[in-house]
Amino acid sequence: MTEQEEKVVVKVATTAKPYHYVGAGLPNVYLVGVTYRSWPESEEQSADIPALPALLDALAKALLEKRGLLNGDELRFLRKQLRVASKDFALLVGVSVEQYSRLENGATVTPTVDRLVRLLYAAMMKLTPDLVEGVARATWTAKLNHEERIVASQDEKQRWVVRMKAV
Repeated sequence: MTEQEEKVVVKVATTAKPYHYVGAGLPNVYLVGVTYRSWPESEEQSADIPALPALLDALAKALLEKRGLLNGDELRFLRKQLRVASKDFALLVGVSVEQYSRLENGATVTPTVDRLVRLLYAAMMKLTPDLVEGVARATWTAKLNHEERIVASQDEKQRWVVRMKAV
């Protein structure tokens, strides 16, 4: 066993101390119930995330159902889940490549672009008609100075359950 392996600390993420998962490109995702390792000297962490594709799908669904407007990180996440290049997605949304780049990098997302991105995602992923209709009929409002955490855990059937939680 190497010296580095000896200094690893193994933990299980809890509701009180969830694992901050940044691998999806969203800065506010926290996982509960996953086993993770940390190396105190280097501050590195590594987690065992079961059913990662299902987690990413659950995160996308939570974003589609989110009450506030999407932000740039969330637009990028949904686009990457669709595996579409940003220049191609800009064309689908009906904005220039430069405008879309600004949206993903922090410019304010308009309600029209927000709705269109949600509907594009729902249609391209062939989600249920009920979900698509819910997205089409919803009205979103921006919540200024309001942060949300996305907290995910697995239920008794090992399915990912995602909920939005105000910080």
